[in-house]
Amino acid sequence: CESNPIKFGVGVATVKTQAADLLTQKSLEGKSWAEIDWRRNGLFTVFGFAYQGCFQYYLYVTLFSRWFAGAARFVNQPLSVKLTDYAGQRDVLKQIAFDVLIHPIWFFPMYYTLKEALCGHPSLFDGESPAAIGKVALSKYAANNFDTRSEDGLLTDWIAFWKIWVLGDVVVYGLCPMWARLPANHVFSFVYICVLSFMRGSSAEKDLPCVIVEHESDGPSE
Repeated sequence: CESNPIKFGVGVATVKTQAADLLTQKSLEGKSWAEIDWRRNGLFTVFGFAYQGCFQYYLYVTLFSRWFAGAARFVNQPLSVKLTDYAGQRDVLKQIAFDVLIHPIWFFPMYYTLKEALCGHPSLFDGESPAAIGKVALSKYAANNFDTRSEDGLLTDWIAFWKIWVLGDVVVYGLCPMWARLPANHVFSFVYICVLSFMRGSSAEKDLPCVIVEHESDGPSE
């Protein structure tokens, strides 16, 4: 892994994301092997490779090392020194703020769009156009997070993200020495992918766009 950290990181992210979805389907949803949704698992495999692996390696390793050049110095210090290193603490807060407030702005639309492209009805495999897929995906994302009529409340995806990653980022960016950052990140990421898979992995009825739900509710009542 030392000779080619990019391939190693991408490989771990891919396997981790696929395994998290399998664990969710088997353990949390109680499916047998015959009932596993392999297209859904393929979605998480692709997402793990392309986003969690390739893109996030570039974001967290390449860009973060430029934006927060003092991060390595801060995390390798003893705790007693960290407590008086106010510049380093500000850098930690900036990293956490970016990850929990900026990162989700594109994280969720990209996940919803990829899910719709691979698992939607219709999907890319059925000849649906990318523009139509994007429109449906974003409408589902908006319905799940910004519709004031939703019984689940607002920002449901964001809140689930924060429940894992606020603590996770404090540990990863503020407490772990540099060598432990990647393993700690993978642990929190595995837990979060299980949450994401459980909440948004299947094509559940509540994942349908508002316009479809409203259309169905307009039918005659019995």
